[in-house]
Amino acid sequence: MPYDSFAAMSREDVLAIRSYLLAQSPISQPRPANILPFPFNQRWTLALWKLANLHSGSFMPDRSRTAAWNRGAYLVEVLGHCGACHTPRNTTFGMDDNRKLAGGSAGIWQAFNITSDKIAGVGGWSDEELFRFLKTGAMPGKAYASGPMAETVMNSLQHLSDDDIHAMVAYLRDVPARPGDERQPRFSWGNVPTIADNAGTKAQGSGTAAGGDLYRSLCSGCHGANGEGSADGTPSLTHNTSPGAAVPDNVVMTILEGVKAGDVAGRKSMAAFAGWLDDAQVAILANYVTAQFGNPEASVTAADVRQMRAGTSTEQTVMLLAGQALAASGAGLLLGLLLLLAKRLRPRMRSTRLMFGHRDRR
Repeated sequence: MPYDSFAAMSREDVLAIRSYLLAQSPISQPRPANILPFPFNQRWTLALWKLANLHSGSFMPDRSRTAAWNRGAYLVEVLGHCGACHTPRNTTFGMDDNRKLAGGSAGIWQAFNITSDKIAGVGGWSDEELFRFLKTGAMPGKAYASGPMAETVMNSLQHLSDDDIHAMVAYLRDVPARPGDERQPRFSWGNVPTIADNAGTKAQGSGTAAGGDLYRSLCSGCHGANGEGSADGTPSLTHNTSPGAAVPDNVVMTILEGVKAGDVAGRKSMAAFAGWLDDAQVAILANYVTAQFGNPEASVTAADVRQMRAGTSTEQTVMLLAGQALAASGAGLLLGLLLLLAKRLRPRMRSTRLMFGHRDRR
Protein backbone atom coordinates (compact mmCIF):
# COMPACT_ATOMS: atom_id res chain seq x y z
CA MET A 1 0.00 0.00 0.00
CA PRO A 2 2.02 2.99 -1.22
CA TYR A 3 0.40 5.55 1.07
CA ASP A 4 3.67 7.45 1.23
CA SER A 5 2.98 8.39 -2.41
CA PHE A 6 -0.79 8.80 -2.03
CA ALA A 7 -0.23 11.18 0.91
CA ALA A 8 0.43 13.94 -1.63
CA MET A 9 -2.90 13.46 -3.45
CA SER A 10 -5.25 16.38 -3.73
CA ARG A 11 -8.30 16.33 -1.46
CA GLU A 12 -10.55 16.27 -4.52
CA ASP A 13 -8.89 13.12 -5.88
CA VAL A 14 -9.06 11.37 -2.49
CA LEU A 15 -12.78 12.10 -2.19
CA ALA A 16 -13.37 11.00 -5.79
CA ILE A 17 -11.74 7.62 -5.09
CA ARG A 18 -13.75 7.31 -1.88
CA SER A 19 -16.99 7.96 -3.77
CA TYR A 20 -16.08 5.31 -6.34
CA LEU A 21 -15.23 2.71 -3.68
CA LEU A 22 -18.47 3.33 -1.79
CA ALA A 23 -20.41 2.77 -5.01
CA GLN A 24 -19.06 -0.78 -5.40
CA SER A 25 -21.02 -3.84 -4.30
CA PRO A 26 -20.00 -4.95 -0.79
CA ILE A 27 -18.09 -8.21 -0.41
CA SER A 28 -17.84 -10.09 2.88
CA GLN A 29 -14.39 -11.58 3.29
CA PRO A 30 -12.34 -12.47 6.40
CA ARG A 31 -9.40 -10.25 7.15
CA PRO A 32 -6.21 -12.02 5.99
CA ALA A 33 -3.71 -13.04 8.64
CA ASN A 34 -0.48 -11.08 9.03
CA ILE A 35 2.15 -13.37 7.52
CA LEU A 36 5.02 -10.86 7.40
CA PRO A 37 8.21 -12.15 9.04
CA PHE A 38 9.69 -10.47 12.12
CA PRO A 39 10.36 -7.57 12.54
CA PHE A 40 8.07 -6.42 9.73
CA ASN A 41 5.01 -7.90 11.45
CA GLN A 42 5.39 -5.42 14.32
CA ARG A 43 3.00 -2.62 13.51
CA TRP A 44 4.46 -0.26 16.11
CA THR A 45 7.63 -0.01 14.00
CA LEU A 46 5.62 1.88 11.36
CA ALA A 47 5.71 4.92 13.62
CA LEU A 48 9.50 4.93 13.38
CA TRP A 49 9.35 4.27 9.64
CA LYS A 50 7.04 7.24 9.12
CA LEU A 51 9.38 9.54 11.01
CA ALA A 52 12.16 8.60 8.60
CA ASN A 53 10.30 8.31 5.31
CA LEU A 54 6.80 9.82 5.25
CA HIS A 55 6.59 13.36 3.87
CA SER A 56 3.37 15.17 4.69
CA GLY A 57 1.66 17.74 2.53
CA SER A 58 -0.12 17.78 -0.83
CA PHE A 59 1.61 17.94 -4.19
CA MET A 60 2.77 21.47 -4.94
CA PRO A 61 3.08 22.43 -8.64
CA ASP A 62 6.32 23.99 -9.79
CA ARG A 63 5.31 27.40 -11.17
CA SER A 64 8.45 27.53 -13.31
CA ARG A 65 7.34 24.43 -15.23
CA THR A 66 4.65 23.85 -17.83
CA ALA A 67 1.21 22.56 -16.97
CA ALA A 68 2.03 19.29 -18.79
CA TRP A 69 5.22 18.80 -16.76
CA ASN A 70 3.36 19.35 -13.48
CA ARG A 71 0.58 17.01 -14.56
CA GLY A 72 3.18 14.39 -15.41
CA ALA A 73 4.94 14.87 -12.07
CA TYR A 74 1.64 14.38 -10.24
CA LEU A 75 0.83 11.23 -12.22
CA VAL A 76 4.31 9.69 -11.87
CA GLU A 77 5.13 10.63 -8.29
CA VAL A 78 1.69 10.58 -6.66
CA LEU A 79 -1.24 8.85 -8.41
CA GLY A 80 0.93 6.43 -10.37
CA HIS A 81 3.36 5.91 -7.44
CA CYS A 82 5.98 4.77 -9.95
CA GLY A 83 8.74 5.23 -7.41
CA ALA A 84 7.26 2.53 -5.17
CA CYS A 85 8.78 0.00 -7.57
CA HIS A 86 11.24 1.93 -9.72
CA THR A 87 13.10 3.70 -6.88
CA PRO A 88 15.62 1.69 -4.83
CA ARG A 89 15.11 1.44 -1.06
CA ASN A 90 17.34 2.93 1.61
CA THR A 91 18.51 1.26 4.81
CA THR A 92 15.15 1.95 6.48
CA PHE A 93 13.26 0.48 3.48
CA GLY A 94 11.97 3.86 2.40
CA MET A 95 12.38 5.24 -1.11
CA ASP A 96 15.90 6.55 -1.67
CA ASP A 97 15.29 10.12 -2.85
CA ASN A 98 18.90 10.41 -3.98
CA ARG A 99 18.34 7.59 -6.50
CA LYS A 100 14.81 8.47 -7.61
CA LEU A 101 13.49 6.15 -10.34
CA ALA A 102 16.95 4.57 -10.76
CA GLY A 103 15.56 1.03 -10.58
CA GLY A 104 14.05 -1.07 -7.80
CA SER A 105 11.89 -4.13 -7.42
CA ALA A 106 8.25 -5.20 -7.40
CA GLY A 107 8.41 -8.35 -5.34
CA ILE A 108 10.82 -10.62 -7.21
CA TRP A 109 10.39 -8.71 -10.46
CA GLN A 110 12.97 -6.08 -11.36
CA ALA A 111 11.59 -2.59 -11.99
CA PHE A 112 14.15 -1.02 -14.30
CA ASN A 113 15.81 2.38 -14.25
CA ILE A 114 13.49 4.93 -15.90
CA THR A 115 15.63 8.04 -15.48
CA SER A 116 17.02 9.91 -18.50
CA ASP A 117 20.31 7.96 -18.47
CA LYS A 118 21.00 6.75 -22.02
CA ILE A 119 22.43 3.37 -20.98
CA ALA A 120 20.74 2.35 -17.74
CA GLY A 121 17.53 4.33 -18.20
CA VAL A 122 15.20 5.48 -20.98
CA GLY A 123 17.40 8.27 -22.34
CA GLY A 124 17.88 6.25 -25.52
CA TRP A 125 14.13 6.10 -26.16
CA SER A 126 12.26 8.61 -28.28
CA ASP A 127 9.19 10.34 -26.85
CA GLU A 128 6.95 8.35 -29.16
CA GLU A 129 8.55 5.04 -28.11
CA LEU A 130 8.09 5.84 -24.44
CA PHE A 131 4.49 6.93 -25.07
CA ARG A 132 3.73 3.70 -26.93
CA PHE A 133 5.24 1.52 -24.21
CA LEU A 134 3.30 3.23 -21.42
CA LYS A 135 0.07 3.07 -23.40
CA THR A 136 0.33 -0.51 -24.71
CA GLY A 137 3.11 -2.27 -22.79
CA ALA A 138 4.91 -3.07 -26.02
CA MET A 139 7.64 -1.26 -27.90
CA PRO A 140 9.25 -3.59 -30.48
CA GLY A 141 12.99 -3.22 -30.50
CA LYS A 142 12.99 -1.89 -26.93
CA ALA A 143 10.81 -3.62 -24.35
CA TYR A 144 7.68 -5.60 -23.54
CA ALA A 145 5.97 -5.18 -20.19
CA SER A 146 5.76 -8.27 -18.02
CA GLY A 147 4.88 -9.08 -14.43
CA PRO A 148 3.46 -6.17 -12.39
CA MET A 149 4.24 -3.69 -15.19
CA ALA A 150 2.08 -5.64 -17.65
CA GLU A 151 -0.76 -5.60 -15.13
CA THR A 152 -0.23 -1.85 -14.59
CA VAL A 153 -0.65 -1.26 -18.32
CA MET A 154 -3.65 -3.59 -18.50
CA ASN A 155 -5.48 -2.21 -15.45
CA SER A 156 -4.39 1.40 -15.43
CA LEU A 157 -2.17 3.05 -18.03
CA GLN A 158 -4.07 1.98 -21.13
CA HIS A 159 -7.11 3.85 -19.78
CA LEU A 160 -5.29 7.18 -19.38
CA SER A 161 -5.86 9.88 -21.94
CA ASP A 162 -3.15 10.50 -24.51
CA ASP A 163 -2.55 13.90 -22.92
CA ASP A 164 -1.86 12.26 -19.57
CA ILE A 165 0.60 9.77 -21.10
CA HIS A 166 2.37 12.60 -22.95
CA ALA A 167 2.56 14.50 -19.64
CA MET A 168 4.20 11.49 -17.97
CA VAL A 169 6.73 11.31 -20.81
CA ALA A 170 7.49 15.03 -20.44
CA TYR A 171 8.19 14.59 -16.75
CA LEU A 172 10.26 11.40 -17.13
CA ARG A 173 12.40 13.15 -19.73
CA ASP A 174 13.39 15.66 -17.05
CA VAL A 175 14.25 13.18 -14.27
CA PRO A 176 18.03 13.46 -13.63
CA ALA A 177 20.05 10.64 -15.18
CA ARG A 178 21.16 7.97 -12.74
CA PRO A 179 23.74 5.54 -14.13
CA GLY A 180 23.69 1.84 -13.33
CA ASP A 181 25.99 -1.14 -13.76
CA GLU A 182 25.04 -1.78 -17.39
CA ARG A 183 27.74 -1.55 -20.05
CA GLN A 184 25.19 -1.04 -22.82
CA PRO A 185 21.43 -0.44 -23.02
CA ARG A 186 19.35 -3.49 -22.12
CA PHE A 187 17.49 -3.33 -25.41
CA SER A 188 20.70 -3.32 -27.49
CA TRP A 189 21.49 -7.01 -26.98
CA GLY A 190 20.58 -9.35 -29.79
CA ASN A 191 23.00 -8.76 -32.66
CA VAL A 192 25.25 -11.68 -31.76
CA PRO A 193 25.51 -14.70 -34.07
CA THR A 194 23.64 -17.87 -33.22
CA ILE A 195 25.09 -19.53 -30.11
CA ALA A 196 25.39 -23.26 -29.68
CA ASP A 197 22.36 -24.99 -28.23
CA ASN A 198 24.27 -26.02 -25.14
CA ALA A 199 24.31 -22.40 -23.95
CA GLY A 200 21.79 -23.32 -21.30
CA THR A 201 24.12 -25.78 -19.61
CA LYS A 202 25.52 -22.99 -17.41
CA ALA A 203 22.93 -24.10 -14.87
CA GLN A 204 23.66 -27.32 -13.03
CA GLY A 205 20.83 -29.47 -11.78
CA SER A 206 18.48 -32.33 -12.52
CA GLY A 207 17.17 -30.97 -15.80
CA THR A 208 16.72 -33.68 -18.40
CA ALA A 209 17.06 -31.46 -21.45
CA ALA A 210 19.50 -28.79 -22.61
CA GLY A 211 18.34 -25.23 -23.03
CA GLY A 212 17.99 -25.52 -26.79
CA ASP A 213 15.71 -28.56 -26.50
CA LEU A 214 13.55 -26.85 -23.89
CA TYR A 215 13.33 -23.69 -25.98
CA ARG A 216 12.38 -25.53 -29.16
CA SER A 217 9.72 -27.60 -27.43
CA LEU A 218 8.15 -24.87 -25.27
CA CYS A 219 8.96 -21.45 -26.71
CA SER A 220 9.85 -21.48 -30.40
CA GLY A 221 6.27 -22.09 -31.53
CA CYS A 222 5.38 -18.54 -30.46
CA HIS A 223 8.69 -16.69 -30.14
CA GLY A 224 10.27 -18.21 -33.25
CA ALA A 225 13.33 -20.36 -33.71
CA ASN A 226 15.58 -17.29 -33.60
CA GLY A 227 13.58 -15.41 -30.97
CA GLU A 228 12.15 -13.04 -33.56
CA GLY A 229 8.57 -13.15 -32.25
CA SER A 230 5.54 -13.19 -34.50
CA ALA A 231 3.13 -10.85 -36.21
CA ASP A 232 0.25 -11.86 -33.89
CA GLY A 233 1.72 -9.96 -30.95
CA THR A 234 4.20 -12.46 -29.52
CA PRO A 235 7.25 -10.43 -28.39
CA SER A 236 10.69 -10.75 -29.89
CA LEU A 237 13.31 -11.96 -27.42
CA THR A 238 16.09 -10.00 -29.07
CA HIS A 239 16.36 -6.25 -28.40
CA ASN A 240 14.24 -6.82 -25.32
CA THR A 241 15.05 -5.35 -21.92
CA SER A 242 14.21 -8.51 -19.95
CA PRO A 243 16.73 -10.89 -21.59
CA GLY A 244 19.13 -7.94 -21.94
CA ALA A 245 19.17 -7.09 -18.22
CA ALA A 246 22.23 -7.64 -16.03
CA VAL A 247 20.26 -10.11 -13.90
CA PRO A 248 17.86 -12.73 -15.30
CA ASP A 249 15.19 -12.35 -12.59
CA ASN A 250 12.46 -11.15 -14.96
CA VAL A 251 13.21 -13.94 -17.43
CA VAL A 252 12.91 -16.51 -14.65
CA MET A 253 9.69 -14.98 -13.33
CA THR A 254 8.21 -14.83 -16.83
CA ILE A 255 8.88 -18.55 -17.25
CA LEU A 256 7.39 -19.32 -13.83
CA GLU A 257 4.36 -17.00 -13.88
CA GLY A 258 3.77 -16.21 -17.53
CA VAL A 259 2.50 -12.79 -18.64
CA LYS A 260 -0.99 -11.34 -18.21
CA ALA A 261 -1.20 -8.89 -21.09
CA GLY A 262 -4.98 -8.58 -21.32
CA ASP A 263 -4.90 -8.37 -25.13
CA VAL A 264 -3.92 -4.70 -24.82
CA ALA A 265 -3.24 -3.44 -28.36
CA GLY A 266 -3.52 -7.03 -29.55
CA ARG A 267 -0.74 -8.32 -27.33
CA LYS A 268 -1.17 -11.93 -26.23
CA SER A 269 -0.74 -13.33 -22.74
CA MET A 270 1.76 -16.10 -22.02
CA ALA A 271 1.18 -19.33 -20.10
CA ALA A 272 3.01 -20.03 -16.84
CA PHE A 273 5.43 -22.97 -16.71
CA ALA A 274 5.88 -23.18 -12.94
CA GLY A 275 3.88 -26.40 -12.81
CA TRP A 276 5.63 -27.94 -15.83
CA LEU A 277 9.31 -27.39 -15.15
CA ASP A 278 11.47 -28.10 -12.12
CA ASP A 279 13.95 -25.55 -10.77
CA ALA A 280 16.90 -26.88 -12.77
CA GLN A 281 14.93 -26.85 -16.03
CA VAL A 282 13.80 -23.27 -15.43
CA ALA A 283 17.41 -22.25 -14.78
CA ILE A 284 18.61 -24.04 -17.91
CA LEU A 285 15.91 -22.42 -20.06
CA ALA A 286 16.46 -18.95 -18.57
CA ASN A 287 20.21 -19.20 -19.13
CA TYR A 288 19.65 -20.30 -22.72
CA VAL A 289 17.34 -17.34 -23.40
CA THR A 290 19.74 -14.75 -21.94
CA ALA A 291 22.79 -16.29 -23.66
CA GLN A 292 21.08 -16.75 -27.01
CA PHE A 293 19.03 -13.57 -27.26
CA GLY A 294 20.11 -11.18 -24.51
CA ASN A 295 22.93 -10.49 -22.07
CA PRO A 296 25.20 -13.55 -22.07
CA GLU A 297 26.77 -12.48 -18.78
CA ALA A 298 23.52 -12.99 -16.86
CA SER A 299 23.06 -16.41 -15.31
CA VAL A 300 20.94 -18.14 -12.70
CA THR A 301 21.17 -21.41 -10.76
CA ALA A 302 18.53 -23.92 -9.74
CA ALA A 303 18.95 -22.73 -6.14
CA ASP A 304 18.15 -19.17 -7.25
CA VAL A 305 15.04 -20.38 -9.05
CA ARG A 306 13.94 -22.33 -5.98
CA GLN A 307 14.16 -19.17 -3.92
CA MET A 308 12.27 -17.09 -6.49
CA ARG A 309 9.58 -19.75 -6.75
CA ALA A 310 9.16 -19.53 -2.98
CA GLY A 311 8.58 -15.79 -3.26
CA THR A 312 11.87 -14.18 -2.40
CA SER A 313 15.28 -13.38 -3.82
CA THR A 314 18.78 -13.58 -2.42
CA GLU A 315 18.91 -9.81 -1.94
CA GLN A 316 15.55 -9.77 -0.15
CA THR A 317 16.64 -12.66 2.08
CA VAL A 318 19.77 -10.72 3.02
CA MET A 319 17.63 -7.64 3.77
CA LEU A 320 15.28 -9.73 5.92
CA LEU A 321 18.16 -11.26 7.86
CA ALA A 322 19.70 -7.82 8.27
CA GLY A 323 16.40 -6.46 9.57
CA GLN A 324 16.05 -9.35 12.00
CA ALA A 325 19.65 -8.93 13.15
CA LEU A 326 19.10 -5.20 13.62
CA ALA A 327 15.94 -5.81 15.63
CA ALA A 328 17.66 -8.48 17.74
CA SER A 329 20.65 -6.17 18.32
CA GLY A 330 18.34 -3.33 19.31
CA ALA A 331 16.43 -5.58 21.71
CA GLY A 332 19.71 -6.86 23.18
CA LEU A 333 21.03 -3.34 23.59
CA LEU A 334 17.83 -2.22 25.27
CA LEU A 335 17.92 -5.20 27.64
CA GLY A 336 21.58 -4.48 28.45
CA LEU A 337 20.78 -0.86 29.24
CA LEU A 338 17.90 -1.89 31.50
CA LEU A 339 20.13 -4.37 33.36
CA LEU A 340 22.86 -1.75 33.74
CA LEU A 341 20.32 0.77 35.03
CA ALA A 342 18.93 -1.78 37.48
CA LYS A 343 22.43 -2.60 38.69
CA ARG A 344 23.20 1.06 39.31
CA LEU A 345 19.91 1.67 41.08
CA ARG A 346 20.19 -1.38 43.35
CA PRO A 347 22.72 0.15 45.84
CA ARG A 348 20.61 3.30 46.06
CA MET A 349 17.47 1.31 46.74
CA ARG A 350 19.28 -0.76 49.40
CA SER A 351 20.57 2.42 51.01
CA THR A 352 17.10 3.91 50.98
CA ARG A 353 15.60 0.81 52.62
CA LEU A 354 18.28 0.87 55.36
CA MET A 355 17.66 4.55 56.01
CA PHE A 356 13.92 4.07 56.37
CA GLY A 357 14.50 0.96 58.51
CA HIS A 358 16.75 2.95 60.85
CA ARG A 359 14.10 5.66 61.19
CA ASP A 360 11.47 3.06 62.01
CA ARG A 361 13.59 1.58 64.83
CA ARG A 362 14.03 5.06 66.35
